[in-house]
Amino acid sequence: MDAKTAIFDGSNIYHFGRNNGLDAQPLGLIAHQLRVEGYRIVCFFDANIFYTLNEHGAFPRDQQHLVMMLEDIFGLRTDEIYVVPSGVQADKYVLDSLKHLPISFAVTNDQFRDYAKKYPTVMKGNQWRKGVVISKNEIKLLHYRLQNPIRLN
Repeated sequence: MDAKTAIFDGSNIYHFGRNNGLDAQPLGLIAHQLRVEGYRIVCFFDANIFYTLNEHGAFPRDQQHLVMMLEDIFGLRTDEIYVVPSGVQADKYVLDSLKHLPISFAVTNDQFRDYAKKYPTVMKGNQWRKGVVISKNEIKLLHYRLQNPIRLN
């Protein structure tokens, strides 16, 4: 596969948004901007994402857990969403994808220190991982300049 790919650690970026009072907004806005810039979007969520969103009031407690809900909440497409099996962290899926997709980077604030020995070729330098920050009322990626700034209201 030669398409350039942005691989999201979805649960990580959701928690970043939540901790900054923005909930799903950063993930959706970054994914949209990178899609516009020609990137294929792949977003891995931990299995508990539905429970986390439910606890945060994103949908009624008795509602069935459907990928369609993640599409609506995060502004992602069905073919961009992957919920990993219960008992497994999305981290491994993110790093395995980076290993097999040479023109790619991860969008995450996780440094994956626990995986450094298993993925030394993936985790070289600072180009494999783009952290997310909020600065001067903009959502930014570290080590990557977005073509159009993502401004917050």
